[in-house]
Amino acid sequence: MTPPDPAARAGATGEAVDLAVVGAGIVGAAIAFGALTDRPGSRILVLDQGARNTATHWSLGVLAPWAATPGQRALLERGTARFRDPRLLALLRPHLRRVPVLVAAGAPTLERLARSTVGTTMGPASPETVRAARDAYGDPLLQPGDGLATVHGGIAVLDTAAAAAALIGAVVDAGGHQRTGARVTRIDTARPGGQRLLLSDGSTVTARRTALATGPWPGPTIGAGPQVDPSGEAPWRTKRMAALHIDRELPADAPMVCFPDDDLFLLPAPGGSGEGSGGAASPGGAWVSFRSERWDIAPAGGPDTFGPDTLDEGCRVLGGRLPQLVAAARAGRAGVDGYTPDRTPLTDRPAPGVARAAAASGAGARLCWGMADRVLELLAP
Repeated sequence: MTPPDPAARAGATGEAVDLAVVGAGIVGAAIAFGALTDRPGSRILVLDQGARNTATHWSLGVLAPWAATPGQRALLERGTARFRDPRLLALLRPHLRRVPVLVAAGAPTLERLARSTVGTTMGPASPETVRAARDAYGDPLLQPGDGLATVHGGIAVLDTAAAAAALIGAVVDAGGHQRTGARVTRIDTARPGGQRLLLSDGSTVTARRTALATGPWPGPTIGAGPQVDPSGEAPWRTKRMAALHIDRELPADAPMVCFPDDDLFLLPAPGGSGEGSGGAASPGGAWVSFRSERWDIAPAGGPDTFGPDTLDEGCRVLGGRLPQLVAAARAGRAGVDGYTPDRTPLTDRPAPGVARAAAASGAGARLCWGMADRVLELLAP
């Protein structure tokens, strides 16, 4: 990124900043914090339209180390250095927890996952992990040829909403700003040395660079003067993300259980006072994430759209592996995210000085650091 311009100042067109980040989810927060890390003293403004039911708010935040595509692997690898930055980890540590994991799948799937794992390794599951899973959830229905494996060291889980707030809070504490409740409707790129952002409340912002992290929402119209992009269509589709809730107490050492052949996993939920105490049960139950095949959902959709059909959809998938839990399954959480055809998030530069990170495809919590690194690279002079 270019160094701050001391001569730039707020004027008739609105406040002037070095970087405007459009979107305050985990991806936008990672971009804003990365910019602050790379260029201390930069004037950073995070613009948040104030939408409810965002992918960040409803994400389960599983930082799975698997890369389903070469594009995902590239993002995981390039985000490693940022994620391990001590300044970032200090902010994230209160919002991170680590859980053991049991993976049940056919041999070809386990071999593929082992090859695609980044930053750790997989191996055979220990008898203790298998026993803990059975104590928590019962005996799973295994298919002929299924094996049981684990991720060494377990899997980290991030409270994405709290983490995003912490990252943006750090940017604000360092002199940045956040504005909530107005949507960026258009970016005029005709201005020399920057852009003019028009907001839905009638105000404007002048930015030297702009990063778009609008999640499943289509981004603002981009153009030079009266010439604008006429398409107005996002290069991705929206899909519902959904998770059931298992309403029962679990042992404190209950692991996460993944069935990748079914696109299904169970994650122990944070509990109350009993969680984490020696031998005590966790009253938090578990989340059951499943692949919901409900496409082209309006981005504003959320838990109010988790109806009986979605519950039935999830129970059918759960019943194929752990039928004994179906009776305890309840409507849980549902959100919407943008998905590309191969689930590799979109990072590109739609106009000079404007970079975009979108369509995280349900993986924003684990790929946001690489997405941020790529966007900041695109915005560099």
